[in-house]
Amino acid sequence: MFNVMLAGLKAAGSTSDKRLKEKGVTTVEYAVMLVLVAIAVLAFGKGIANSVTGVFSTLSSSLK
Repeated sequence: MFNVMLAGLKAAGSTSDKRLKEKGVTTVEYAVMLVLVAIAVLAFGKGIANSVTGVFSTLSSSLK
């Protein structure tokens, strides 16, 4: 009985170690995604801003 409990504790410990490793990987993945989003915003931000300004200008002039 004691051996079964000990085996269960060892298995639980290895699962938590695995989760810690996975957490580290997901942190790196989130950092990479954040950098990619920042690059996209810098690359397309001005073009999107001009498009939005154009839409609101058209809308404003059509409402006058």
